[in-house]
Amino acid sequence: MRRGFWKFDELNLKALYIDLEEDPEEDKLCKEYSSWDQIPDILLEEIFSYLTIRERYYASLVCRAWYRAFKLQNVWSTFTLEDTTLTRGKFNYYSGWQYVLDHIRTSTCLNKVGKNFRSLIFEPMLNFYNLYEFMNMISWYTEQQGLDNTSVAGVGTYIRRLKFTFPCNMANRNDPDRIRLFGTGGKLLEALKRLMRNLQNLRCLELIDLMLESNEAVHLMDDICVNCTQTLSKLILINTTRYNCPLLHVGVFVNLNVLVISPQNLHEDVIELIGYTKLKHLHILQNRYSPKDTTIRLPKRSSWVKMRANNPYLKVHFEVESHKATDILLPIDLLEHSAIPCHSIILDNPNTQILPSTVLTHGAFFDSTIRVYAFKGVTRYYLHRNFAKRLDEALVQFCRMCPNLHTLMIRDKISTATILEIVSTAKRLRCLYVRRNVVLKKCDRAWSKILDWSPEYYRWVKINSRNYESTEREVSKMLGYRWHMLSEKEFKTQTLNLHM
Repeated sequence: MRRGFWKFDELNLKALYIDLEEDPEEDKLCKEYSSWDQIPDILLEEIFSYLTIRERYYASLVCRAWYRAFKLQNVWSTFTLEDTTLTRGKFNYYSGWQYVLDHIRTSTCLNKVGKNFRSLIFEPMLNFYNLYEFMNMISWYTEQQGLDNTSVAGVGTYIRRLKFTFPCNMANRNDPDRIRLFGTGGKLLEALKRLMRNLQNLRCLELIDLMLESNEAVHLMDDICVNCTQTLSKLILINTTRYNCPLLHVGVFVNLNVLVISPQNLHEDVIELIGYTKLKHLHILQNRYSPKDTTIRLPKRSSWVKMRANNPYLKVHFEVESHKATDILLPIDLLEHSAIPCHSIILDNPNTQILPSTVLTHGAFFDSTIRVYAFKGVTRYYLHRNFAKRLDEALVQFCRMCPNLHTLMIRDKISTATILEIVSTAKRLRCLYVRRNVVLKKCDRAWSKILDWSPEYYRWVKINSRNYESTEREVSKMLGYRWHMLSEKEFKTQTLNLHM
């Protein structure tokens, strides 16, 4: 039977029948077809792992090879639950169409690929019903382990990482500058604790922005302490509570490598307990929802001294994220906290102008230990061109005070001459990040008055600070690799290696 179709000509009001002729066999043999169906499984696993569940399903309909790749183990190694994951549309008379968790689809997913889960991630969700139901379903599968006909063995057994983020700013989610915090608790907290109790092979646990009451936070990790005392290697507890509440559980995990915790959950007893573990990196982190007022204090000097005596290789990292100019950053005191083995300071506060006194204070406190010093984000305040109102002199003095400095990230306006002076002063500097758009092409006259430059050195700085290309060439020679100034996009997405 010949193939064809009718085509209607709207101008001449006539209909035409178009007959399609099939290609002869010789032409079919001459055609070249793609070999996407012959991609090795290891590449298909990598490609499918970047797709959403819906996109994976559509891709599995292409051919048999891709259908087989849909069920490969590494494709489902990381499972992320969001508001619309494994849901169906349901019409509500008052709220309109809503996404409701489809229990049949979720059960099918857990039966088919649930045993391949290695990382379980809960993104901030506004539909608490879906979140609660899914946590209970995967907990039930983990408890049953194929004891009846509706479950399979292996679900949850191989999960090594659990990340749970609570949307504590759900009331003003579309306006992040207005913060109105709410904490979790009740049935959601019970479901989370049940899930953590059933995941007995965790290596990494991340609990972010729970904002619990103190009486709830004290018993949050009781089951984790029983099951994962010797296996947990990374623990992230950011804003477990909104107010001061020491979490002594963190000192129970003897093989812990990395601990990320907010300052309101630290205490002298916590610091002393950490000294008896194998902890290598302690991150004291404040995100945009953390309290930053006078009530937040770091533990006293005596506890840090005991910790350093028991664990001399521990490195402390300060990370602060803030979007208010009035926030108090790093509440440290020279007499109390000079004993902290501070390895890095990361400030992400684009609305707050950094003062030269702040930079010099950090250098005076941690001159012998600090290796990473960074100001992240793109500035949202006016950047002065005047040398006296810039950070150039303070940054060079900071490099002189800190001989072990390895990484320096600068977001403020500086000159090309200052870049050359920084690289020449910091002998161990290997990573320097600056924004190309705010770098001034000039040799400031103030440098010749502040520093005792020789005529040859002054001539070298003056010649190589006239344009970006000359500055980049000289910095590349001193750092030992091809260095360049970053664009705005590159600066925003730049990641820092703190564990060196």
